[in-house]
Amino acid sequence: MKQRGKGGVAVSDLLSKLDRDDSIGTRLFQVKPKIMVVDDEPTNIRVLSDALKNDHDIIVATSAKQALGLLDRGERPHLLLLDIMMPDMDGLEMCRRLKMRQELQHIPVIFITALIDTDSEEKGFEVGAVDFIRKPISIPSVRARVRTHISLKGMLDHMVELNQTLNERLHQSDQLNWRLMQEQKRGRAADSTNLYEQAFMSTSEGIAVLDHEGKITAVNPSYSRITGYSEAEALGRYHDVLDVRVDKRHNSTSILDYLGVHNHWSGEIYNRRRNGEVYPELRTISTIRAEDGQVTHYVTVFNDITNLKETEQRLEELTWRDPVTGFPNRALFLDQLSTVLKLCHHGGMATAVIVVDINNFRYVNETFGFDCGDIVIQTFAERLRNACHEDDSIARLSGDEFGIVLAPKQWTLDEAYRIALQVFERIQESLREPVPYRSEGVLTIEATGGIALYPTESSDMPSLALRHAETAHRNAKDSNRAVAVFEDSMSENIRRQMAVESELARAITENEIAMYAQSQHSPDRKLAGIELLVRWDHPERGLLGPGEFIPFAERTRQIVALERHIVRVCLGMLAQMRADSRKLRCSINISAKHMAEEDFAEAILGLVADSGYPPALITFELTESVMVKDVDAVVEKMEKIRNFGCTFSLDDFGTGYSSLSQLRRLPISEIKIDRSFVLSALNDSTSADIVDMVKRIGESMNVRVVAEGVETQEHADFLKTHHPGVYLQGYFFGRPAPLWTFFVEKSH
Repeated sequence: MKQRGKGGVAVSDLLSKLDRDDSIGTRLFQVKPKIMVVDDEPTNIRVLSDALKNDHDIIVATSAKQALGLLDRGERPHLLLLDIMMPDMDGLEMCRRLKMRQELQHIPVIFITALIDTDSEEKGFEVGAVDFIRKPISIPSVRARVRTHISLKGMLDHMVELNQTLNERLHQSDQLNWRLMQEQKRGRAADSTNLYEQAFMSTSEGIAVLDHEGKITAVNPSYSRITGYSEAEALGRYHDVLDVRVDKRHNSTSILDYLGVHNHWSGEIYNRRRNGEVYPELRTISTIRAEDGQVTHYVTVFNDITNLKETEQRLEELTWRDPVTGFPNRALFLDQLSTVLKLCHHGGMATAVIVVDINNFRYVNETFGFDCGDIVIQTFAERLRNACHEDDSIARLSGDEFGIVLAPKQWTLDEAYRIALQVFERIQESLREPVPYRSEGVLTIEATGGIALYPTESSDMPSLALRHAETAHRNAKDSNRAVAVFEDSMSENIRRQMAVESELARAITENEIAMYAQSQHSPDRKLAGIELLVRWDHPERGLLGPGEFIPFAERTRQIVALERHIVRVCLGMLAQMRADSRKLRCSINISAKHMAEEDFAEAILGLVADSGYPPALITFELTESVMVKDVDAVVEKMEKIRNFGCTFSLDDFGTGYSSLSQLRRLPISEIKIDRSFVLSALNDSTSADIVDMVKRIGESMNVRVVAEGVETQEHADFLKTHHPGVYLQGYFFGRPAPLWTFFVEKSH
């Protein structure tokens, strides 16, 4: 039976259920069914033989030629397990030859294959296969699939035999009309009618006898049981009126055309009961002809195969789905990845393959047991799904290892890398919430990831793409990093970013981040505070400005570690300085990504408290991007910190896209005019108007306004003339200087 697709729902303990399911088996056969295994690999032969020998007679052939020879000598297996990849003659060709021979074409063929692409699957079904068993071979899956198809074949053979018996009896009847025949036979001895009545009345299969026009002349009780139509409702009506087929592949015209040539048709259809319920049928139809060849009657025998179809669905889930999470398994993931890579290759798109696992998952199983392990896996899977986009594909590859392939887009490789990092960061963020387990408490889990970017010049094979992501994943584990990228798929920009990320982690621990400061002045040009700026004292490249490493840090969670390091070191240094310096307000920049951290407020308050520096002299500068997401959460965090005594400034105002209604919700004490507007205000009326607008907004909100970019006497004079109440900051008052030096110089 051809597979109906790869969808499914999560199932629990499916393997053992299928392995012990007695409703699917060989009960229709009085002797053990014969299975022919055709495979050139001794290991596969041994595994399949051991799995099936208790319930089946096994015939083994190590080549297609040998198998065809056994069939020529009279062997007639009930089912054939056929390897696709064999020397001399492959399984596809053997199956093609089998189906061309009338005496052999009825033998069901299940292919054994390691191929996972859709094209190979379609070729197999085209030559006549009913199913696939994929390598590595799962014994419970093999047993269940064999039982299903053996049962179907046994059922079909039984129905064909029953149909032939009815045909013979009807041919022997003087009157083909069933009811007349019954009347004529009532006077005969009971033993002459028992066999016929048993064949018609007592069988579990539904039977209907039709005249040459398709009107029903007789039905048995099973017909009514299966369809819901009583005998009185069925007799005399056209069969097509009651036989409402759901699938359009087998319509009445096509079946009648086939019967006109072959006199017998069999197949699977979906029908509808009297109450409207759809159900699957296995059906045989044969024609009865008079001596002149004209059709006089049709006999149809059918059975409800709902149970077998449900088992087929469970087998689909077993083949393509992980039973614990309901996610696609490795086979389906590779199939999906194959499609994605083809889109990338032909459509000029890019994607990323991500492999991620749970750190020290073995410890969870060994300490808390496998029940807890399953809960952790299910929770991890749910959080992966929430962290990914709806059209991304996720699979459980094995154990605690999951694979993700991003839906391909018109990206550059650099953009694909950035998106992949964002996905991994969301995964990490989702894992901060512990996993509850019974009443014993909670478990905290962490993850490691590997990324491979595509397309590349080396290959577009799905198995190789996954292998590259797994290689990157191992590299991340070996280097004790959260995530790594496969080297060959990196662009030069990505290589540079990876190098900066790696070195930046070292720079934080080795205290290579240098603290600089730039002065801020009151409208009367007195020193009013400083803005903390950072430099990287790189051991090889010298002193690096923030533009050479902050953007890289912001693309990952390194910005969190970096900014917390800056706050801790800066406030510690300020607290150690002279007493008069403690009166100086200090502004520290905070990124939107850092602000989004769940523990942002608690972490910052802890650092402020530990430093001993007065909270009232600390201002945290934010940009408008903090309002892009959950404004309520942002305001709540800011209020916690402001209640402790610190204040907030909105930096680069006017360059973002926030609304004034959102702006008014933020508990800020300062707005900073972006330097680009101040620099061009002397010669550009639009910039001058923006400066004026920001100043007016600040006044309406009763907050301090700071103009950045005051680099010349002309800038200072312009602001003094037109905006005398604005605070000033820029190179005109001095370039950024090391924090210690700054205070020494300014104190004198």
